[in-house]
Amino acid sequence: MQKSIFHTTSQFVFIAIFGIALAFLPLFRIEGWAYIPFLQLGQSMLLLALMMGVAFPLAAFLIRKDKAWVFQIKALDCLLFLVIAWAVINAFFLQETASQSYRLFDLIGLVMFYLAVRIFFKKENHFLLLVLLIIGAMIQLVYGQLQLYGVYPTQHSGFPLTGSFFNPGPYSGYLAALFPAALGIYLFVDKLLLLDEYKQLQSILKYFALATCGGILLVLPAAQSRAAWLAVLISAVFLLYHRYHWRNYLRMDFIDRPVKKYLAAFLLVIVLLSLFGSIYRFKRDSADGRLLMWKASWGMVKENPWVGLGFDRFKAGYMEAQAAYFQANPKDPSIYLADDVVYAFNEGLQLLAEQGIIGLLLVFLLILFLFRTGKGKPSASLRISQAGIISILVFGMFSYPSHILPIKLSAVLYFAIAAGESDLIYTRRIKRPNPLIAWGLSLFLLSLTAFAGVKLKGLYQASKDWKEALRLYNGGTIGTVIEKYQNAYPYFNKEGDFLTNYGKALSVQGGHKEAVITLERAKYYAGNTIIQTTLGDSYRALGLYKEAEEAYKLAVDMLPDRFYARYLLAKLYEEIGENDKLIPIAQYLIEKEPKVPSQAVEEIKNEMKMILDPK
Repeated sequence: MQKSIFHTTSQFVFIAIFGIALAFLPLFRIEGWAYIPFLQLGQSMLLLALMMGVAFPLAAFLIRKDKAWVFQIKALDCLLFLVIAWAVINAFFLQETASQSYRLFDLIGLVMFYLAVRIFFKKENHFLLLVLLIIGAMIQLVYGQLQLYGVYPTQHSGFPLTGSFFNPGPYSGYLAALFPAALGIYLFVDKLLLLDEYKQLQSILKYFALATCGGILLVLPAAQSRAAWLAVLISAVFLLYHRYHWRNYLRMDFIDRPVKKYLAAFLLVIVLLSLFGSIYRFKRDSADGRLLMWKASWGMVKENPWVGLGFDRFKAGYMEAQAAYFQANPKDPSIYLADDVVYAFNEGLQLLAEQGIIGLLLVFLLILFLFRTGKGKPSASLRISQAGIISILVFGMFSYPSHILPIKLSAVLYFAIAAGESDLIYTRRIKRPNPLIAWGLSLFLLSLTAFAGVKLKGLYQASKDWKEALRLYNGGTIGTVIEKYQNAYPYFNKEGDFLTNYGKALSVQGGHKEAVITLERAKYYAGNTIIQTTLGDSYRALGLYKEAEEAYKLAVDMLPDRFYARYLLAKLYEEIGENDKLIPIAQYLIEKEPKVPSQAVEEIKNEMKMILDPK
C-alpha cells in the first residue's frame, strides 16, 4: 500500500479531493438541513462522493504502462482491519439486528479514505496532508470569530460560538484534534521539509502553524469545553517532550536520585488532582450528568459483556438501562439531570457497550502498537500523528468524537500516516497485467463507481423526502407527510431517528396499527421517551390498555423527574377508571416542583387538581 502513483494530472485530482475532505468537509451542509441527523448524513454523503472520485485517477493508473509497483501491508494495517472486521461481523452476523445510520456510511467512507492515503501517498507526501488539516482549523477559527462578532449566525441558539458544527462541543473537539498538527508543524517543520529550496516555505508554514495554535488557544476558553482543554494540554506536552528531549534532561539533571523521583511523582499527582477538581467544579451539573450516564451504561455492559449490542446500537439500549438504574436507585441525587441520551460521553465505555470486551481489547491492541511504532528513529510526522490520536482519545473520555465525521477523518489520517512507519508484514512486487486485463479492471472499477453513484443519489433523494416530511409535519400537513416517509422508508428502515419520526407521524394521523409496527421496529435501533409515549398513545387508541400502561411506565422510569409521561399515565388510569393508581400520580404531579417552570407544566397541575377535586 505504499507505492505512490502520482503523475501530473492525478496529483492535481488527489490534492483537490483530499483538500476538500480535510479542510472543507466541516463546512458542508445541505441547504436547509438543520436537523442534526441530516447534517451528519450530508457530510457522510459528501465523503462517499469524494472517495468515489478517487476511482477515476485509479482507473487511469491501471491502464498506464509504467514499471511494476510494490504492494506493502504493515502491522497497523492488519490491526485496523481486525477492528473493522470485528465490528462488521459482530453487527451483521452475531447480533439479531444491525443499525444502518449515518455512522455506517461514515465507516464505509473512512475505510476508503484510509486505503486512498495508504495507496496514493508516499511518506514524504504526508506533510501535505497535515498542512491541509491546519487549513481546515484556520477556516473554523475564522468562522468562529465571525460568529462572535455577529457576522455569521451560530448553529445553536443557546451558544454564541459553534463554528460550522451544531454545538460548541464538536467544534472544540475538532480544533483539539487538529491542534497537534499545527503545533507539530511549528515544532518540526525543519524535519518535514528538508531541502534548501524550501527554506522560505518553512518560514511561512511555521508562522501559519503558530497562528493556528494561538487561535485555537484563544477560542477554546470561549467554547468552554473542558475535554478539549485537556486534550490540547496533554497532546502539547507529548509533542514538546519529544521535540526537546525532556526525557534525557529529566534523567540527568532533575530526577537523577530516587528521592527526587518520588517527590516528582507526588507533585505530579497533586497537580493532576487539582486540575481535575477544578475542571469538575467549573460545570458541576454537566460532570454529574456524565457520571450518571456512565453508571447507567454499566447495566448494558453487564448484559452483553463479550460482544456488546453491536455497531451504533448504544442509543438503542441506553434509555432502558437508565430506566433500570433508576428503578434500582430511585433516590439518586442526579435524577433531575437525566435526559434522552444517544451518546455515552465516554468513547471507551461506548465501545465496550457496543463491541464488548473483544472489541475493546482489539482497539487497545491497535493503540498499543501505534505508540510502539517508530521506536528506533520516529519521524516528525509519526510523532504528530501519535499526538493527534492522544488528543482525540483524551477528548473522547468525556465527549463523543466517534459521532463527528471531521474528527474521525483526522483520526483516520493520523492512523494512516503512522501505519506507513509500522512494522512490515507482507510485501510483493506486482507486475503490470496485459492490456486486456488492465482495461477490464479499469472498466469494472468505473462501473462499480457508477453503481455506487446511483445508490448515493437514491440516498440523497430519500434524505430530501425525510427532511420534507419533517417540514410538512411541523406545518400540520399529515397526509403528504406519510407519503414522503413511505418514499424514504426503503433507505432508512433500519435508522432509529427516521423510524421514530415516521411512527410519530402515523400515530398523530390515526394510523395506530401501522404506528405500533413502526415504533416497535424503531426500538431495535433507538431508545427514547418519544417512542414510548407515542407507543402508549397508539396502544391506548387501539384499546390495548395493558400495553399502553407498560409503555408509559417505561417512559416514566427513563426520565423520572419529567411531567409529561406521568401525565399520560394518569390520563390512561382516568380513562380505564383505576382511581387507586390515578390519585397518587395526580398528587405527585401537583406537589412536584418542576426543574424548568413552563406553561405546559402549569396546565398539567391544574388538570390534575380538577381530577382530584372536580368541583
